[in-house]
Amino acid sequence: MTRSLTADALVDATTEELATYLRSGAINTRALTESLDYEGLDIDDWDRIKRIHFSLNADVHEFISKLPERVRRIKTENQREHVTTQGEVRGSINWSGTLRTWSESGYVDRSRFVCDTPYTKYDIAENRVLKRLLWHIHRTVTTDLRGVEYDWRRQYWTDDQIDRFDRLYKQNVHLNRIAPGQQISVTDQDLTAARRSRLDLYTEAYELLDRYQRLQSDQFDSDITELLTETLIIPASTPTLFELFCIFRILRYLNDETPGVQLRPIAGETTALAQLETEDRRIEVYHDQNGAIDFHEPLDQTVVPTHPTFKRYQDALVDYTDALRELTGSDRDPVLYRGRPDIVIEIYDTTTGDSELVSVLIGEVKYSSAAQTFRQGLEELATYRRFARHDGYILDDPDVPITSLLVTNGYSTAGAADEITHLNGSELLTDDVEVLRSFAADLLVTTPTTGM
Repeated sequence: MTRSLTADALVDATTEELATYLRSGAINTRALTESLDYEGLDIDDWDRIKRIHFSLNADVHEFISKLPERVRRIKTENQREHVTTQGEVRGSINWSGTLRTWSESGYVDRSRFVCDTPYTKYDIAENRVLKRLLWHIHRTVTTDLRGVEYDWRRQYWTDDQIDRFDRLYKQNVHLNRIAPGQQISVTDQDLTAARRSRLDLYTEAYELLDRYQRLQSDQFDSDITELLTETLIIPASTPTLFELFCIFRILRYLNDETPGVQLRPIAGETTALAQLETEDRRIEVYHDQNGAIDFHEPLDQTVVPTHPTFKRYQDALVDYTDALRELTGSDRDPVLYRGRPDIVIEIYDTTTGDSELVSVLIGEVKYSSAAQTFRQGLEELATYRRFARHDGYILDDPDVPITSLLVTNGYSTAGAADEITHLNGSELLTDDVEVLRSFAADLLVTTPTTGM
């Protein structure tokens, strides 16, 4: 019986791969944000996504939970300021300043005094670090998370926890005496003072703010990738996670099995999830959520099918479109077919002036062991192969090979097909998948071979 991947195993495997690619800078974070498909978050901004995951981190949550008690013992400095008073004394009299004031008025008005008035100073280095950190967390949980009505959010921040933190941040008398967080510019000296503090409140604030700044700068040190991967995968749907897992494992085979191949940092406005290069090849990897390929075939109503079954199907599509327009106001033309592969990998020969497409992989991924789902994926993949060569969707050259890969989670097949290869997700966890090793080698040959 074919082993299937559990959700926990899938999370562990994907986060390990993701951490590797994040550290290498080889993943297009704009495309990754779209692929993760968070419930309730209409966000395609990688910086905001990082802020959210920072605020979901267990260390941040624990820090905020301890804040109400700790903030009562916030550090201050006792200072004195020179205050000129009229007819009253505040604090101790500064006689040198007072005599100077009397002298300037010709000793006419001796009711004016210069006093050294004591006051408590909150604007110190440690508090600037603390308030800046709290501002980052507060704006995230109240702006980005509060309105998300999904269980995954409440696992990290309940409505009551958000409300309590909001009140503390806005109304606490000690925090209010520190400058507004958005106006604070933390210096290296401020960070050093917080790091050296004897109070856990400030040393932990330093550690978290330092972590946040490195995260926002895409400095993917081990603790940063651990922070991201600890929560990055959780909100994503399991089927989407399975698709990313398959992509990352295929990337690993391409990277490990092909001499000279290197992951290339993403630059510019490409929608590719990742790119790899050798001296004479460029490999572009696309995922369904951000892929540039969308097979779309409108229904030509001027052509009447001769076969009665096809004619009934055409009429049904027209009836559907008319009913949809009448019920919802949607103004769409009938579509004979629309689909998009889960994975597309394009291989280009870069030795010529214009990069030439020399090989393509089309992948369909199904997080299921059901026979019906397997058959659905097989049908979709067979259709993608046909459309790939039609009207220049992907290929104009009939000699360019297409590799077609169907990945399921636990469905077993006994035979083999000439044009489509079937894998199970659990096979991708091993380092000995012959079909991928052959695929990695075949993709980079100088002369294209026939497709699988």
